[in-house]
Amino acid sequence: MGISDVYLSGDQKRNISHFANIVKIAQADGLVTEEEKEFLKLIAHKYQIPEDKYNDILKAPEYYPIRAQLSCEERIERLYDLLKMIFADHKKRSQEVSILRKIVIGLAFPLKNVDNIVVSAVNLDMDNCDFEEFYDEIMKVNQI
Repeated sequence: MGISDVYLSGDQKRNISHFANIVKIAQADGLVTEEEKEFLKLIAHKYQIPEDKYNDILKAPEYYPIRAQLSCEERIERLYDLLKMIFADHKKRSQEVSILRKIVIGLAFPLKNVDNIVVSAVNLDMDNCDFEEFYDEIMKVNQI
């Protein structure tokens, strides 16, 4: 992170952090597929990540800390994006799930629910699951 990051708003910092988390998952297996690259570009555009920041994050996502979201719905939305990245290449790998678990903790989900959230999330059919369905399932296992 550079000195210019000091002047970013809280929302911008959370968006950059979230994007870095998605990059960590994409890079977990050592190979970023074309499907994953396309998804990364889509997410970068969605969260208005400038191209120079996009390139910096791709080079070193570990320099960007996990930042908790303000609301439960925002946390679930971020989790949904992360799951979409895991399944972008239609394969879930243990390295990706391991990183996902750490990120779920960093997103400030209750520690007692983390394993249930991760198991439930990775077992959903993400090709046929819209955000509302995902949200309902995570709320159920999160017991909020």
